[in-house]
Amino acid sequence: MGKIEKIEKLAGKGKVEKVLKFVGDKDKEVRLAVIAGVAGKIEDEDVRNTVVGLTEDADPDIRKAAITALGNGRGSYVETRLRYALTHEKDEKVLQAVRDALAKQK
Repeated sequence: MGKIEKIEKLAGKGKVEKVLKFVGDKDKEVRLAVIAGVAGKIEDEDVRNTVVGLTEDADPDIRKAAITALGNGRGSYVETRLRYALTHEKDEKVLQAVRDALAKQK
């Protein structure tokens, strides 16, 4: 079983702490699978903090996925982080994800 399949299986069982252990993987697809696996658990503090960290990733696809996942959350911290990304992000696709996530906050 590959890493991505393992992440999907763990996420399906709700074992987000084990999914988060893969966040530092060098493989972009693995990191994207981590984000997808925890996106529905953004209210969990460890998940939220990890996803926020990924909004600063060097890869714009990772940043976009992280912003989209963060948009599933609620609260002032999530909104503040999204507004920060709106003013600091340079990639247009990521900026559109930020705008979409902020629209969901209303």
